[in-house]
Amino acid sequence: MGRIRFEEYSPLGDFLMKSFVRDQPAIALLFPKLNAGYVTAFENKIVVVKKLEGTLKLTEAEKKATEQLYAEAEQVNKELNVLSIYFVDAGLPTEAISGLKKSLTKGNIEGALLEIKDVNDFVVANQAVLEAEGMAAGYPAALEAHRVSMADKNVLQNSVLNARKTLVDANKGDYKALYAYISTVAKKGKVIFEGTVVADEYNLTKIVSRMRAPKKGGGDMPKPV
Repeated sequence: MGRIRFEEYSPLGDFLMKSFVRDQPAIALLFPKLNAGYVTAFENKIVVVKKLEGTLKLTEAEKKATEQLYAEAEQVNKELNVLSIYFVDAGLPTEAISGLKKSLTKGNIEGALLEIKDVNDFVVANQAVLEAEGMAAGYPAALEAHRVSMADKNVLQNSVLNARKTLVDANKGDYKALYAYISTVAKKGKVIFEGTVVADEYNLTKIVSRMRAPKKGGGDMPKPV
């Protein structure tokens, strides 16, 4: 999963709060400090962070850039699965594709943009044998179009990240306090409900993975700031 991103704190808090409110009586039996007052304080801190983030002044293009960028990265990643098979069938090494897929999965867009060019250069150099295995003749052009498109979106995404970093730096205390609530509730919930399906509702790795899963017309969340 990697580090939880600052922009994920409030939606993660909302997600966790639904389970916490439902299970709070059971949790408080073992951990009495997590009482009704703790629920209210947690809810209030989510509201504070949401209000902070509501002050971000972003253009519509900037708001859409991150979503579209990671949706496109996911698309490229899936297309590389097929390309990798063509490489194997043609007897070509797949290390470069694996490296590119890893960068895309981790959200390392800058690294992925460089790796896309390297992979595409290799594809062009071996186009005849790859086409013999089934690769479309237009694949190199399509991959290059993805690279150009992602590079343009990455410029806009960086402006979003810079704006968010400024916001977070000025309000670190509130973000830190919200994460303290999140981690405390998740830790205790996992212990109490260990061995049941409910435990997954307190597993931050699984919650964030679901939050980041591409939706129809949507995409992943931005990189950490």
